[in-house]
Amino acid sequence: MTSPPAWPAIAALLAGELGEPVRDARPLTPPRGVRQTWAARAAAAGELVVKARRGDRADAKTAWTAAHLPRLQARGYPVPTIVWHGLLDSQWHVTVQNRLPGRPLTSLRPPYLDAVLRLIELQADAGIPAGDRDFIGYVANVLFDDWDEVWVDAARSASAGAELCDRLRAWLQPVWGLRLPPADYASNDLNLSNVLTDGARITGVVDWDEFGLGSRALDVVALAFDCALLRDWPTADVLLRQAGAIAGHDGLRCLVSYRAIAYLASGQEGYDADANAIVATFSAVVDRLRASDHGLA
Repeated sequence: MTSPPAWPAIAALLAGELGEPVRDARPLTPPRGVRQTWAARAAAAGELVVKARRGDRADAKTAWTAAHLPRLQARGYPVPTIVWHGLLDSQWHVTVQNRLPGRPLTSLRPPYLDAVLRLIELQADAGIPAGDRDFIGYVANVLFDDWDEVWVDAARSASAGAELCDRLRAWLQPVWGLRLPPADYASNDLNLSNVLTDGARITGVVDWDEFGLGSRALDVVALAFDCALLRDWPTADVLLRQAGAIAGHDGLRCLVSYRAIAYLASGQEGYDADANAIVATFSAVVDRLRASDHGLA
């Protein structure tokens, strides 16, 4: 099976596992070759989000997430609860979680900036061994050992992509080989669309599929890039300063470089800007860091 499974097959599985029918399913994302997400509901379980994923060690990743998200919940972090997860067949893994209220943020203007930064501080000092969920180790492997051809894909993402990659490689030379400690919890997919609000406060942070151990500064950098793409440079600058305070100047150089190439390599969707405009924005982030007092010239 190479396309996402049809909902009836998932509904039959979940009825048996949850002990009640799961109804009113509607897609939350367009169908893709390796994943699909639905909103649904059940009488006892309530409003749900159901995800089907193929490959990418989805079963092991979800098991780790299910075990460790409650630690963030205990710290006061508004994250979803994984209700059930398991295999649909030999290829497809299904995760069921409660659906948190709210709508995605569209900016980090006050009061949301301070609120998000307070939440990210709750990710500090996980206090557990990273094991195979050492995402910050993966960052170093991508940057310095060319893992997963991320550099290659980023260079091909736009006509200006190769020039930006060359610039980033040169910018990384003073810190080549740096490996930050996997000390914090990290979403590794924190962006504005994954932060929910009811219009007054943050009601949830979702999409923890790549949850692991690393530096919380990477999540701060990801939000800074979102703000830069929105041309909200004052907020982007605040976030980059905070990321530097967490990871240090050398660490910030690595995290900014990784976020730029990973974003370009993934072919991010949901932005109107064309690929070269995104490259220009990421290059401007580097310009601002080099011109600032971060010591990143």
